Amino acid sequence: MTRYMVFALLLVSVTVHASSSLRVGSKVLTIGDSAVRVVQLMGQPTVRTFVSEQRPGGLPNNQLAAGEQWQYAQEGKTIVITIVGGRATKFDTLYEQ
Repeated sequence: MTRYMVFALLLVSVTVHASSSLRVGSKVLTIGDSAVRVVQLMGQPTVRTFVSEQRPGGLPNNQLAAGEQWQYAQEGKTIVITIVGGRATKFDTLYEQ
């Protein structure tokens, strides 16, 4: 029984990859681009969730900034873009295996 649970978990596992830029067709999104630019290139997100993120260089280490994670489903992967203060602060790609 345990063997089947491990096998099932491996089937639904997801690999995460983070980068500082994201190619969208012939355009490129980079960290620091505005939320408006993200919507222009990616469209409206499939899922939006609220998060608290450490804002680079903006707040002391013990304070977090409110932000959002925007998710976009694309051909067997999910692109997650973190928006804090109206700017893209992080890109993650979740690959389904």
